[in-house]
Amino acid sequence: MKFKVVVFSIFFSLFTQVGFAQVLTDPDMALPDSLQLSELEEEEEEEAESEEYDSLVITPSNKYWDFIRPRNFYFDTAFAPASQFYTKWDTITINPYKQDLKAMEDTINLVLGNYDDCAFHPPAIGDLSSGFGFRKWGRRLKFHFGTDIRMEVGDPVYAAFEGVVRIAKRSADYGYVVLIRHNNGLETLYAHFSQLLAYPGQPVKGGDIIGLAGSTGRSTGPHLHFEVRFKGEKINPSTLIHFPSGSLLADTFQVEKGCFKHLYEVKSAKLKALVPKYTKARKNDTIRKIAARYGLSAKKLSRLNRVSSKAKLKKGRRIRLR
Repeated sequence: MKFKVVVFSIFFSLFTQVGFAQVLTDPDMALPDSLQLSELEEEEEEEAESEEYDSLVITPSNKYWDFIRPRNFYFDTAFAPASQFYTKWDTITINPYKQDLKAMEDTINLVLGNYDDCAFHPPAIGDLSSGFGFRKWGRRLKFHFGTDIRMEVGDPVYAAFEGVVRIAKRSADYGYVVLIRHNNGLETLYAHFSQLLAYPGQPVKGGDIIGLAGSTGRSTGPHLHFEVRFKGEKINPSTLIHFPSGSLLADTFQVEKGCFKHLYEVKSAKLKALVPKYTKARKNDTIRKIAARYGLSAKKLSRLNRVSSKAKLKKGRRIRLR
């Protein structure tokens, strides 16, 4: 009996090996190739991720990028773009640099369109509703530091150049806002989104959609507010981009003090807004003292009031300031 069991075991073993060999050599019975296997593995991974995502519970404490940012995402600030110009990487403060570029002595050449890592794409498609410069805001004059492009709520907004998203958040004035630092050294700001589709540390290329147009923040209607900045200071976007065609004026751009001359106008306008038309002299006042008090020219005040800048003024005398 034992002999029959041993013979049967040997016969069964040979039969299964031959059968398995036939499976391997029979084209109709072949195992999936590597592509098919990888597709099966990807499907299994996608199903696992889907189950994991569906199990998440959204609460008010969750930030939106918890759901669009890849899991375990980490951005090493050592790889922040344009490190030759910037030493800080701040994901909260829009202008952490606080540099005065009105009197910069150097001229810096930036490459805008070499179609490698600086390929350009217009930030939005639409007509201009407001340009860079002074405009009336209610009863007062206010400087508008960007270019407004008329859009509909939900229209896509694009990154202008390749770079990394530094800021994506909601602010009181800008509403939902995105700021990108680009490889070429510029930073661009996009405001009033209805929905953000970007997160801090996200690498983007020119033409990537970073949000949907809206009217959040201090806005009177749906549009994109677009700014160009260098080291925190704003540059007129129309000196780089031809609106409304949305094309670069040149493949390079020179940053020099002339780019920031509008800041003198802004400062002058702020002082003018703070300075009344007339004031009354205090005890022991002179034109020089009054001029210093209001940040004005003593020579101009002296000529305006027909009095020496050194002469003591009678207390209560009416002095014209502008």
